[in-house]
Amino acid sequence: MSYFEKQNLQSNKLVPQEPVLPRLHPTQQIKDAVQSGDLRSDALLQSFAYFAVEGHWSRVWHLADALKREVSILFDAQGWIWVDIGTIGMVHVSPPIGSELPLRLWVHTHPWSAYWSDTDRRTLAGFSGALQEALVLGHDHLVRSIGSDPETNPVGRKLSSNGPLRYWTDEEPISYRTFRE
Repeated sequence: MSYFEKQNLQSNKLVPQEPVLPRLHPTQQIKDAVQSGDLRSDALLQSFAYFAVEGHWSRVWHLADALKREVSILFDAQGWIWVDIGTIGMVHVSPPIGSELPLRLWVHTHPWSAYWSDTDRRTLAGFSGALQEALVLGHDHLVRSIGSDPETNPVGRKLSSNGPLRYWTDEEPISYRTFRE
């Protein structure tokens, strides 16, 4: 995706979304939803939420890969879940209607490798103070960052030495299997 395409996406107004009920749909319904391209179908949104609640991060990535799109999943303090489906190269977090702070976890997929892109870093900086943890999912691994107060919980490796990202850990990539253990 070109720089100009990303800029056009960023200028579009984000539509606030309701939370999604986690529910695993039958495989055929999920396949049908992928083929139809209905990105707001219950089969997709609820299945993404189900995989996330269960911590099946590799399944989240594989379903996003089947769509050829990036996906964002947000958990709030109450455990409610919001799912956004973007393009092959970017996903925005829509305003989560009814969410309660602090946001516990933000997860999103990348097309292949998990890393903290410039866009991810800007998003984390914007969420700083309102978000506790973030994951980026890749094809066979993930990266995690935890936000903390360096005065009460010093951060080892940080995403940045200054600004809001100095409050976020910079952890090594880890396999899904190791992360689950």
